[in-house]
Amino acid sequence: MKLVHIGGKNNANKKCVISLGVGKPVFKLTLQRLGESLKRVGFNGDYLYWDESLPSGCPDQFEAPFAFKTHCFNIAKQLGYEQVLWIDAPCVAIRKITPVFRSIEQHGYIFFNNNYGQMMGQWSSDDALAKNQISREEALAMPEIPCSVLGLDLRSDLACSFLDGWHQIMADGITARGIKEKIKTWDEYQEIFWNRNSRVSQDPRVCGHRCDQVAAGIVAHRLEMLPYSDYLRDIHYEAKPIKRNTIILHYREFGKSITPLSEIDYQVFFKAPFVDRPRAYLRKLVSIARGFRGHA
Repeated sequence: MKLVHIGGKNNANKKCVISLGVGKPVFKLTLQRLGESLKRVGFNGDYLYWDESLPSGCPDQFEAPFAFKTHCFNIAKQLGYEQVLWIDAPCVAIRKITPVFRSIEQHGYIFFNNNYGQMMGQWSSDDALAKNQISREEALAMPEIPCSVLGLDLRSDLACSFLDGWHQIMADGITARGIKEKIKTWDEYQEIFWNRNSRVSQDPRVCGHRCDQVAAGIVAHRLEMLPYSDYLRDIHYEAKPIKRNTIILHYREFGKSITPLSEIDYQVFFKAPFVDRPRAYLRKLVSIARGFRGHA
């Protein structure tokens, strides 16, 4: 684990951002970019990240995919942090994250709205639902909890109950993995992740199995914790574009290089509002004008 005192060593508020990226060189680059983005928006807390190995005692990705998230939260808790915000390595902060921590303090947690309009039942395996005694129809009525970014106030009993429940369910041998059998290869892992060859369900409504999100969604449902924040966006999802209140941006990249912050800033604060949107508006006007001429 590495620790950066972004806000200086006097972290009176005991708040931190945590993340992990292990296995590929590009993950280290995204972790560095995330840290740089936190500095640029003036984050006044600590940044804890893992870029070489999983936390001690954490199962690997085949045994319990993404179990490292709850392990990282628990380490931050052991270190005495009170407000902890998980941010996936491919994300960046594009505006001050003070409102995010204000929401964490106010509600005891922050869960972000799913911008894709998807429900947990679309991304849950048959085995995981059976393990937790949840029907497919019930799961299809439960909101999916994005786990790319979520925060907990560890002074809150509700938040601690969520973390304990999430940690336990990730270790039950089925919910995180999605199947009862051990995963042996990355091809099998991808089959489960995307329900290829109906690997996790014959139900055509099931798109795949989302490991940590399924586990988090089940625990949140039991505790009646709902997503409520709209501060998170995905730059690749045009149906829900970046808004003026967007604070954290999911910027997925899978190659050997990454987009630098300067280019992201250009896309978000100049190209999108002053080039892309006016161009789209002009195309719409031209289409309308052509429609009028066609009926003349």
